[in-house]
Amino acid sequence: MNHWYKTPNHLLSGYIRTVLVLEGCAQPDPDNLPLFTNGMPALFCKTEKENSGNEMIIQLSLFGRSVPEEHWNVTADMTIIAYFFKPFALATTFNIPANKLNKEPIDLSSWSPHKINALKTQLIHASSTSRKVEVLDNLLMHQLTQNKKECEIIQNITDQIIYNPGTEILAEVLEKFKLNERKFQRIFKKYVGVTPNQYRRICQFHISFAQLRAKDFEKLSDVAYDNGFADQSHFIRSFKEFTQITPNDYLKAGLKDKEV
Repeated sequence: MNHWYKTPNHLLSGYIRTVLVLEGCAQPDPDNLPLFTNGMPALFCKTEKENSGNEMIIQLSLFGRSVPEEHWNVTADMTIIAYFFKPFALATTFNIPANKLNKEPIDLSSWSPHKINALKTQLIHASSTSRKVEVLDNLLMHQLTQNKKECEIIQNITDQIIYNPGTEILAEVLEKFKLNERKFQRIFKKYVGVTPNQYRRICQFHISFAQLRAKDFEKLSDVAYDNGFADQSHFIRSFKEFTQITPNDYLKAGLKDKEV
């Protein structure tokens, strides 16, 4: 089996992390399998060449979390092409709610029969793996063109919240993108799966927790104020909500030299 990672088309690079290709030219070698990236949403395409030389589409699906290990099995005549998406990009690209993608894989034939019938015809007649990648690239570029505005909004807003998860960021992004609050709440919840404020609070917690673990503070209040919490008490309540323990309890595990 041959496998390699391919750099995404530059027109897709804002949304696709990488493309993994597997060709089953021989029996799989357990010691030569690629490292599959768990937790990354993906477009997964598996084809097989029949004895007659005709190509069959075995699977063409979207996975909101990870592609299960059993889907990666290939025989000598199979090819797998997997596009790994950046966070939230899969939902916006295909205009599918994030919670639906996270529940179960979505067969693209049920998503848009007309589009996928045309896509399957092109894949079946593709003369090489490179040509199959081009066909899938064209589908993704078409989808991004159709959903460009919402794709860009979600990408930019999530990036900005990660960079600055303080309470003021939501008002700032509303002003920047000229969105009314109702529309903002609707599209964010649809494509990210949580409300903007829930996402902001998750980012705020993770950044503060990383600072705590890295011992990058002199006293606990520094962590609170560095990460946009109103005060130390607010930080403690948030920490306990996400971890079921207080920062002091966590610090007792090995950070006793810091002032708390």
